[in-house]
Amino acid sequence: MSCPLCETQKLKLIETIKKEDILKLYKKLTSKDLSYLLNRNLKYLECQNCKLRFYDPLITGDENFYNALQKFSWYYMDEKEEYHIAKKYIGENSNVLEVGSGKGAFAKHIATKKYVGLDFSKHAKELAAKNGIKIENQMIHAHAGDHQGSYDVVVSFQVLEHVSDPKGFIEDKIKALKIGGRLIIAVPTENSFLKYLTNAALNMPPHHVTRWSDDTFNFVAKKYNLKIIDLYHEKVQSVHKNLYLTTLLQCLVLKHKMIDLSFKRKLISKVAGLVSRFLNEALVEEMLPNGHTVLVVMEKQ
Repeated sequence: MSCPLCETQKLKLIETIKKEDILKLYKKLTSKDLSYLLNRNLKYLECQNCKLRFYDPLITGDENFYNALQKFSWYYMDEKEEYHIAKKYIGENSNVLEVGSGKGAFAKHIATKKYVGLDFSKHAKELAAKNGIKIENQMIHAHAGDHQGSYDVVVSFQVLEHVSDPKGFIEDKIKALKIGGRLIIAVPTENSFLKYLTNAALNMPPHHVTRWSDDTFNFVAKKYNLKIIDLYHEKVQSVHKNLYLTTLLQCLVLKHKMIDLSFKRKLISKVAGLVSRFLNEALVEEMLPNGHTVLVVMEKQ
């Protein structure tokens, strides 16, 4: 096994995850049996070269899996803080490509009309068309081959962590950029409380297959001759305050594990959840640490 980003074999095993345990978590969340996707134990690894954390094997979800997640109103959000940060780096005449665009929600936040979104969902393309937004059902590899050096800005929001070939994905986005163009990527960050979540199925396969830190983005910038313009960490959002506090309280009592289905964990998690409701009101913005998402802006040299 080699790192899917830098291809070194200098890997550290952090934890082994039993397939039965992760299947139970997803069954509870989605009511679906995902054994056809997750048919073996998972290794959770860290690359000692680029510091990328990833799972072996890199099992990604299919259309049926993502359809099961669409029932949650919070899964596809039209309003995100990362959109407002990203739009600061996009001019009125910028030629913009969004990879993994969904129905093109981000296009509504920017002034330029020179926008193209890529998404494999035909339904997303139909929804976007109703709002006059151009979405193509094409993979980035093929699109970059046809549009090399065409874009001022290439963006992706909460997509990279789902991709089983992050090296190729990043390289194709860079290929589509002009010299001086900007690559904007938003992902869940390991430089936050997310690193310590237990039983967080959506931060594991077949949903997330890689996990990203500031160190890894600094590696990417150096490897591909990109200049980091901004590395923006949002603060813990209101919707995540209870999760952050519950996680913090659990870590004070129990050693962190990726999955822990024990009665002791359930009991402490429940108590921590109750306590966090009282602490939530006292948690002012100045006290909040890094939240769910980091947005990095890199310029092609």
